Amino acid sequence: MKFDHIVDLVEAIPCSFTSLDHYLKSYRAPLIEETRSHLCSCLELIMEGPSSKIISMEVTEKPEVYYMDVDFWDYGAVYSTEAHTVRNGDVFILSSMKPEGAGDFNRYGVTYYLAMVTDVCMDDDDECQKRFKIKVAKDVGLEEDLQKLRYAIFLGNIITNMWIWKTLSFDKHMNNNFTVIENLLAPTNSGGDVCHICAKHDGEHLACFTEQLLPMNLNRSQMDAIESVISAVRCRHMNLMKLIQGPPGTGKTHTVSALLWALASMKCRTLTCAPTNVAVIGVCTCFLQNLKEFNNVDENGLPFSLGDVLLFGNKYKMDITGDLQEVFLDFRVSELVECFSSSSGWSCKLASMISFFEDCGSQYDRLLQDDGSSDPVCNLDFLKEQFSATAIALRSCMNKLLIHLPGRFFSHDNISNISTLFNMLEKFDALLCGVDLTGKSLRSCLLSDNSVCVQPTSFTEKELDGIRSTCLKLLKDLQHSLNLPIGVGKNWLQRYCMRNAVLLFCTTSSSYRLHHMEIEPLDVLIVDEASQVRECELVIPLRLHQLKHVVLLGDDCQLNAMVKSQICKEAGFGTSLFERLVMLNFEKHLLNIQYRMDTCISSFPIAQFYERKILDGPNVLSPSYNKDYTSLPFGSYTFINVTDGREDKGGTENSWTNMAEVAVVLYLIENIFKFFCVAWKGSGQGISVGVVSPYSCQVGVIKDRLRDKYETCDGFHVRVKSIDGFQGEEDDIIILSTVRSNESGGLGFLADNRRTNVALTRARHCLWIVGNATTLYKSGTVWKNLVHDARSRNCIINANNDATMCKLILHVKQELDELDDLLNADSAIFSNTRWKILLPVPSTMLFGLKSPQLKREVLQKLVKLGGGWRTTFKNIDICDTFQLAKVYKVRDFYLVWNIDMEKNERRVFQIIRIWDLLPHKHVARTVQRLENMFSMYTDDYLDHCRRVQTDGKLEVPAIWDVEHNIIRYKDCTVDSQEDHDRMDTSCLMENLKVSESFLLMKFYSLSSGVAKHLLTATDGSEIDIPFELTDEEDMIIRFPHTSFILGRSGTGKTTVLSMKLLQIEQMSLIASRGLNADEVGLLGACEKNIITLNNTKEESFVKQVFITVSPKLCSAVKNQICRLKRFVSGDAPDQPSTDMHDIIDDMEQSTEIPDNFCDLPCEHYPLAITYRKFLMMLDGTCQTSFFDIFYGELRSSTERGYSKSRALQTLIELKEVTYEKFAASYWPHFNADLTKKLDASTVFTEIISHIKGGYQASRPSTGKLERSDYVMLSDKRFSSLNSEKRDRIYDIFLDYESMKCTAREFDLSGFVNSLHKSLVLEGYNGDMVDFVYVDEVQDLTMTQIALLKYVCRNFEEGFHFAGDTAQTIASGVDFRFEDIRSLFYTTFLSETEACNQGNKHGKQCHLSDMFQLTQNFRTHSGILRMAQSIIDLLYFFFPSSVDKLNPETGLVYGEPPVLLETGNDKNAIVNIFGENKSKHGNLHGFGAEQVILVRDDATKKQIVDLVGKQALVFTIVECKGLEFQDVLLYNIFSSSPLRNKWRVVYGYMKNKNILSSPEEISHPEFDRNKHCLLCSELKQLYVAIT
Repeated sequence: MKFDHIVDLVEAIPCSFTSLDHYLKSYRAPLIEETRSHLCSCLELIMEGPSSKIISMEVTEKPEVYYMDVDFWDYGAVYSTEAHTVRNGDVFILSSMKPEGAGDFNRYGVTYYLAMVTDVCMDDDDECQKRFKIKVAKDVGLEEDLQKLRYAIFLGNIITNMWIWKTLSFDKHMNNNFTVIENLLAPTNSGGDVCHICAKHDGEHLACFTEQLLPMNLNRSQMDAIESVISAVRCRHMNLMKLIQGPPGTGKTHTVSALLWALASMKCRTLTCAPTNVAVIGVCTCFLQNLKEFNNVDENGLPFSLGDVLLFGNKYKMDITGDLQEVFLDFRVSELVECFSSSSGWSCKLASMISFFEDCGSQYDRLLQDDGSSDPVCNLDFLKEQFSATAIALRSCMNKLLIHLPGRFFSHDNISNISTLFNMLEKFDALLCGVDLTGKSLRSCLLSDNSVCVQPTSFTEKELDGIRSTCLKLLKDLQHSLNLPIGVGKNWLQRYCMRNAVLLFCTTSSSYRLHHMEIEPLDVLIVDEASQVRECELVIPLRLHQLKHVVLLGDDCQLNAMVKSQICKEAGFGTSLFERLVMLNFEKHLLNIQYRMDTCISSFPIAQFYERKILDGPNVLSPSYNKDYTSLPFGSYTFINVTDGREDKGGTENSWTNMAEVAVVLYLIENIFKFFCVAWKGSGQGISVGVVSPYSCQVGVIKDRLRDKYETCDGFHVRVKSIDGFQGEEDDIIILSTVRSNESGGLGFLADNRRTNVALTRARHCLWIVGNATTLYKSGTVWKNLVHDARSRNCIINANNDATMCKLILHVKQELDELDDLLNADSAIFSNTRWKILLPVPSTMLFGLKSPQLKREVLQKLVKLGGGWRTTFKNIDICDTFQLAKVYKVRDFYLVWNIDMEKNERRVFQIIRIWDLLPHKHVARTVQRLENMFSMYTDDYLDHCRRVQTDGKLEVPAIWDVEHNIIRYKDCTVDSQEDHDRMDTSCLMENLKVSESFLLMKFYSLSSGVAKHLLTATDGSEIDIPFELTDEEDMIIRFPHTSFILGRSGTGKTTVLSMKLLQIEQMSLIASRGLNADEVGLLGACEKNIITLNNTKEESFVKQVFITVSPKLCSAVKNQICRLKRFVSGDAPDQPSTDMHDIIDDMEQSTEIPDNFCDLPCEHYPLAITYRKFLMMLDGTCQTSFFDIFYGELRSSTERGYSKSRALQTLIELKEVTYEKFAASYWPHFNADLTKKLDASTVFTEIISHIKGGYQASRPSTGKLERSDYVMLSDKRFSSLNSEKRDRIYDIFLDYESMKCTAREFDLSGFVNSLHKSLVLEGYNGDMVDFVYVDEVQDLTMTQIALLKYVCRNFEEGFHFAGDTAQTIASGVDFRFEDIRSLFYTTFLSETEACNQGNKHGKQCHLSDMFQLTQNFRTHSGILRMAQSIIDLLYFFFPSSVDKLNPETGLVYGEPPVLLETGNDKNAIVNIFGENKSKHGNLHGFGAEQVILVRDDATKKQIVDLVGKQALVFTIVECKGLEFQDVLLYNIFSSSPLRNKWRVVYGYMKNKNILSSPEEISHPEFDRNKHCLLCSELKQLYVAIT
């Protein structure tokens, strides 16, 4: 949702406008930006929103419109009792998966689209939403992915903004009435203009209205405001705008109600709007109350007509109850539909009653004949019931018509006849039910008028007959005189009600509906809470057809409209028309008497915000106003000073909490409740308490603590809201929690005067402010004045002086202090805990919790578990076959954990392993996955895990000696398809994604750093803390001497180096701070090491350098080291990590580091650099630069010792001879006799690695190996090159050197040898490094490695090399670990021993054995098997080219890699990504966890041109050391220089009896000379696969 071009268009909205077009355009760009910001904020909370499975989607006649059916709505992790109601304007994300966060949409393979609801289809009862119509953006290609979309996730509703947009854009369906708006563009009058023509005739009319309004008890300011509006409305010559300012408690709503009554009396069609449903309902409710009180009961006893009043809007958002139902459009229509029905409506009801009176005698006769009963009493009862039912139905229908239709629809005679009819029916019913009639007498009464039968004789009979005759006459008169519709539908009735109503109520946005209806013109628009309506939203009703006058009621001293976008806020998008006119000095009528607040409460806001222009009403001045509240402990107005509170940031929101204030607030509510129970309970008098706070997190915490504690207490009402949500409302007692508590006086948006005004003016009788007086006073805002005022009035009390409050605050502090202790490195909680607790690395739920309180509860639960607490209560029923998995409930979530085992150097002991914190619906699946994993454990291991040892009531970990050998896994390695077939299918499915496998999950030990991250993390991101190591890794890291680490791809070599670096960094930090080793000891640093480090270094920091060849790997390691360093030092993260797309070359990621080792600042250490950067820094340290010698004319383009300029760097790259340049530019020019039966790759490798790269003590002065020495290499080591070929290679080398000098070019070995020469002659003058870590060391030659000895002399402890000769793919490098070990002994350690000779105390140098890492953490077994097959080929064909290591082990099953082939010669990349790289963007979800690997830069450029940034594209050399979820190898074999020589591999397969039909496959015999390229090709393939 990036609309940078829209942001650039957002400009400040002026107070005056030059034209209508200028006015409308000023709001369009801010509206788009505000909509974007709204949807973005909704996207952050996507996990809490409702979602549903998509049942079906159908294409409509329009390509971008679809019908969609959904299942039941699910609110995910958030509990909600309300079902989601789909509305027009709802924006959904249609996705192929259900996300747990916004970032999930960027995962590989996820398809998603934005869609908006345009039409909702309902069932016949208008209750159930069956399906709805959605619209997507044009040209997004949704039809292609229609079957992939599984979920609809609600994002937000933008219908209001859509209506505003149409209003601002000359929508063809809207009225083009701009008369009122044009008068407001740049108003020159002050709003006080009057029509002099009409003013002459107003006096008598206003006097009449004034007299009629007397019963409403309006004060003078209220009456003046109403008279001003009436005068304006009576005018037919001018369109007038009136502003009425209603400060808190001044009776603004009461004034509006009286004004509406006056306008209704004048038959002025009036629309009353407000920005929210709550405000509209408040105005309408007040008007109805006054209307019923002001109008006496109808003298005829009929219900009062409300047909002139109509409230309409969203029935799902409005709380319609009681009297409001009678004026609500939806309810009115449902009532009138029945009354106007052709089969059961008003006409049928009259006809039924007439039929009863005319034909009931005959009906009675037929009933007697049919029944044959001798007792007519039962039939008489039947007729009584028939009359009662018919009469009740008629009365009900008529009452509904009288209520819901305007009074003018009934003539005076109609009303009189209906009233008389009702009275006659009541009398008839009384006589019929009250007198015992015989069949004969009843027959005489019920016969029709034309009967000649028996006439009534008794008085009762005569009276019944008379009433019957009267009723018939009245009924027939009504039947002919009522002119009402019959047989109309709901849509017709909606228009009918709106067309005939005089007073309409709705929100400002809902008034959009009136533009689409043919209604009579509106005379007046009244806007309540006008200061809270964005002006662009108010344009909707201002454009209504022939609107004449506008009345705005509001208060510019209270909160204005809410705006989410900061850019829009700064542009003035939230400014209301009311506020803009006030700024233009428009006249406003001030309501100047407040009737709400006790004088103690009102004195400060009246003086501070209203310049003392507001007076207190006689009611609040009366001594009796507050007498019932004098017994409360803190009086009418008190500031409770809580100095020991602490503000804490809550979740991702810009919100705060203060738990000490929460405790005080709860205490105050409890005190009020006790007072209520003693003084008022049972008296019929109620009390309402409102708790307000500026921060939603504080509101949430107080609500959580209160729960439903007081909901069942009749007469005692408590509600908790934010200040913004409380505007316009009031309560008897208000408790205000200000939250902020800091030294600087920072208040955030609490400093807003408008928000403060609202907060201080909500209380009727008592206002208690809870806050830190010092913080508020230091703010320098209005709060400083408030604290000063409270002190001067002796209204401040200190919470610490109240024994109960002090105890509560102290209890809270103890809880918080315990959590604070978790954030200290020397936490006693962790040093004294009984159990070691491990937390998982990839836990979005555990570390992504948004509720601060829930985080604390989780942390407290973990601490209790670590202390040995256990519960016997079973929170949830789970399948627990192995009796190992535990599930503990934490609020609405479940903590899944089990007892596990760990071993150190001395013992084996039980630990607690936490797996995740989950909602209920995910628990069963997680436990089942654990059960699958437990099934791989040995019975002995399970028994040890289940063993319980107690200390009193606490459970303590069992401990065994380290000699007690406990085997974890059964011997069930998956090596064949048969084994695979025997495995549990569920286990296979669980292990398909390696990164989510429980078997390879990494863990953190619960510590101060983890606790800090748990309390502060919001996104579930991977924590920047060292995770737990395997025993193998831990042993290598703790090894105190120089080490050589071998391991195949994915075995954790880089992890070991970075962790070892971190250990030294931590020891340095401990030593510099003077701490004891036991106080931190995260990685187990021993005190001996710390003291040694501190005594041997004069500097205050340790200098460590991490070196690798690949810029990509270097960047990844640099990011990891930076994060870990911040953890060690306790700093907060400052920069985001670098995206892989952004790493282009070594130059770009190291420009901030100078090109020298002289006085390098400490902030650069630990230094993570590429080997090329290392060479540049060495070159910059030397007195004479290698590049100055070769390119002296370029010296002016760079300053010595600083990073080379881009121009010089580019020139250096152009002049460097790489293998590609050697093969393309040099190889073709060599003598053909010399190159016969040799290939460029072999020759280049021999030149770079051996002739110029093989290190000998005498060679730095010459820079090359002599011919005789080089030729003799064929006798000293196994080689495919005989002496004759070596002799020719040496001749090629001499020609190459000559040609290179002529071209003024260089190669890397020449650069390295030049550095050797300079360092030998001049010496090294830079800073000495303490520790050097070299990753992927196999990519370096011996001479390159030998340069390290100049910068680090700590030979015994300071060097750590890691690599794998199977990954030696750098051009020109031929490497074996035995060579580097020999080099280190003969060159590095020999110098140390020479220095120590003659010194009897000289230390004996140690040379370690090589460590091997065998556990693979990256790859599943399917890939491991393929990788091992490549290693087997290397062992078979080139046994001396790779170190022989034990095979890697992997615990996760996986399928073999997949071969993708495309038919009809079409490019596979085009098949996957399409031909246009910019058409679909990131449509296929290829992201940072997926990569396309190619052979060379040329192919890389080709693929990048095809896919753009849809996917990462690396060469095989670039990807070394990195890992991805998915890898696509592109054209690895077809672009290989071996071409069909790969068939030699069939020889190995035949030798190992792998081929099923070996006689059918022909292949060449292996020839080491002919197939020498196979070695490097196999190594490249190995790197790519792993």
